Amino acid sequence: MAIKWKNKIEQYVTIAGFVAGVIGLIYFGVYAYQIVTARSSEMLQLLERIF
Repeated sequence: MAIKWKNKIEQYVTIAGFVAGVIGLIYFGVYAYQIVTARSSEMLQLLERIF
């Protein structure tokens, strides 16, 4: 890494923040995917009832 930290605490905080951000993005992606799949299955059921 090219970043220069003043001390170890800043390094750990930066790494912890980065890891938390990645986990948050993955969690949000899974959550959004579940909503989209649930909505699409509901829409398919509605279309089947209509036609």
